[in-house]
Amino acid sequence: MGKDWYNGCVNNREWRLNHLYHIDTKENGLQRFRMNWAQSDLFKRLWNRNMILKARQLGMSTYSSIYMLDACLHRPYTTAGIIDKSLPDGEEKMDKIRLALQCLLEPPDDSSLDFVEDPKDREKIKLHGQAIARTLLKGKKISETVMAQKAVFSNGSQVRIGTSLRGSKLNILHVSEFGWVANNNPAKALEILSGGVNAVPKNGVVIMESTHEGGRYGENYRLMREAMEAQNRKLSPMDWRFFFFPWWRQSEYSIEGEAFEWNHALDDYFESLALQGIILTDGQKRWYSVQDKTFGYRVKTEYPSTPDEAFAQQVEGAIYGTIITRLRADGRIGQDFEADSYAPLYVSWDIGLSDYMSLWLVQPGPDGKFYILDYYSANDKDLAHYINIVRAWERAFGQSINLNILPHDAARRDWEGVSFETKLYNARFPTVIVPRTDNVWKGIYAVKELLPHCVFHRRCSNAVHVDGVEYMSGLDALENYQVGKMGANGKEARQPLHDACSHGADSFRTFVEGYNAGYVSRLGVRSMNRADFAVASRKPVEALGIPSCFG
Repeated sequence: MGKDWYNGCVNNREWRLNHLYHIDTKENGLQRFRMNWAQSDLFKRLWNRNMILKARQLGMSTYSSIYMLDACLHRPYTTAGIIDKSLPDGEEKMDKIRLALQCLLEPPDDSSLDFVEDPKDREKIKLHGQAIARTLLKGKKISETVMAQKAVFSNGSQVRIGTSLRGSKLNILHVSEFGWVANNNPAKALEILSGGVNAVPKNGVVIMESTHEGGRYGENYRLMREAMEAQNRKLSPMDWRFFFFPWWRQSEYSIEGEAFEWNHALDDYFESLALQGIILTDGQKRWYSVQDKTFGYRVKTEYPSTPDEAFAQQVEGAIYGTIITRLRADGRIGQDFEADSYAPLYVSWDIGLSDYMSLWLVQPGPDGKFYILDYYSANDKDLAHYINIVRAWERAFGQSINLNILPHDAARRDWEGVSFETKLYNARFPTVIVPRTDNVWKGIYAVKELLPHCVFHRRCSNAVHVDGVEYMSGLDALENYQVGKMGANGKEARQPLHDACSHGADSFRTFVEGYNAGYVSRLGVRSMNRADFAVASRKPVEALGIPSCFG
């Protein structure tokens, strides 16, 4: 090598990232940063918009911090931003930038220079790195340049941290743990997208990395799914490129030694991975067994083997999550079966004409099971729209709906003085109103008792598309229905969240409460109710003078 061999190298970003910067590692302390397999893959395939689904501890935040620092030092007037779930979390990433810059100004001991090609030239690398930093900083002290939430460089570049960064103009943006934010604070997730991501021009770079939380629901899932669906087509600068970094590609995630046995209860799971081409070593099985014991059902969130596995995970605080997970394991979800031509059909409703409206189509079977045939949901549609949906179900299954089971607010009169129930009656739909419960948890516990006896058609797992708008599937609504987050001072909010999931869950609860009230039986026999009298007398329900408590 010539004495100035590094002059060409320093103009190469990949070389700089692998040689000029230092990080503090958990196992080995201070050492020179060199990209691992996941970081290298991201570097080589980096796009304008990057969506990363990953296992824990793969160094995405470290990579992004070093990438930002390098860009700021070598490209004047670069503006970079870090958005995290909290400012202290963001400050930890600024600490990575501070450390790397400090080691560039004052190179550490030679013992840390593990990756320089020629040991004889180590001192030249140190001096050259020092020269780069001192030239750009013009002799400024680090303490004056890198603060807790902002780093400013003399070439006009800067790095900022925040929880949304609205109003900033950014060339590079790193969004960390967006999955956690989207699940725990949906409003903040929308703020990040509208404020932070929108601040990056189409020729800029957004690195959004996260483990996934929240099942098949929320902004993180929506963006992940869009990125996954775009994998096989040419991307525009505004499209998201999808990256998936699973735990089994990380060489450290293995425990060697025959003395330790993995949990053989996981053998079926390991076999299912093998059928997908993921062949694990015994050491990897041992390692995963330990994580499964530590994290329980959250292991597939922290260490997913496939993207679908991460999305199918039980949501924290999910009210029906454990039951849905068991139904899926038992093959009761995603079935493809025919309706029974001789068993009655029931439609349960959740009403909200100016909000979401959700309907379930259910058929009790003679075998004691409840066959969930279909689900529909939309927003801001008139009643005629939903009447057409129910009639379409009647045509598709070749029989009339036996009963429409309505929540208590169906008796409320609108501005025209006509109730929702009366409007359905005028459309010749048999109806019944379920009395209002004094405690929502009574209905929820009733759903928990009935759900294990249900079989869901695959249609219930499909998203609903209406006039170009996508609504979540019925199964996703049930699976992601959850109790409120912890309140102030650790006080638990024991009320279900009212969100996009609650409409489908409430509609299903309406059916269960109707069943428990005697309007539905497993053999399709039901009690006489107000609708029976109305149909028999050909009069509106209200004109009969029959109290709502009669049914």
